[in-house]
Amino acid sequence: MEHLIYIQNGEEATLASFTLIDHPMHLMAKVCFEDGYENIFFTDVETGEWIEQDLGFTSLAKQTGQSLAGYFNYQCDEYKPIQWFTGGGANYAFGYHKYLSGEFTVFEIYNQNFRYMFSAIQCDNGLWQIIMFNGDLAWNFPPCCKDEIPYMIDVYNL
Repeated sequence: MEHLIYIQNGEEATLASFTLIDHPMHLMAKVCFEDGYENIFFTDVETGEWIEQDLGFTSLAKQTGQSLAGYFNYQCDEYKPIQWFTGGGANYAFGYHKYLSGEFTVFEIYNQNFRYMFSAIQCDNGLWQIIMFNGDLAWNFPPCCKDEIPYMIDVYNL
């Protein structure tokens, strides 16, 4: 469902329409501004601060997030420490949150732009199970990531 909000950015107020995106890790919305600019805005899982996709922690992200906050039926109040891996060069830089779920080690994998990509579960037999989110506005990260990142976790013993 599309909604309208006013965003106060400095001394200017601008009208924007937005659609909430149901996501398991972030509060997230696609926002379209009256000047034609549009982007995805989402919360950082480490801090709860708002991020403008591929641009980072901008003042527009902060203002947009403040305007969007009242439209979510839930809040993200559990923050997670993210470790950043850059040992494989620019093509293999990613963030991860590692934890145990029962007897399995789970890695939540995040892109360099702070957006969640998938979870990788390390099985007893050395294989990996990949869990991906496929919502209406699913994000297309490089397909090689789901094959190569678990390999990098093994090689670098993360």
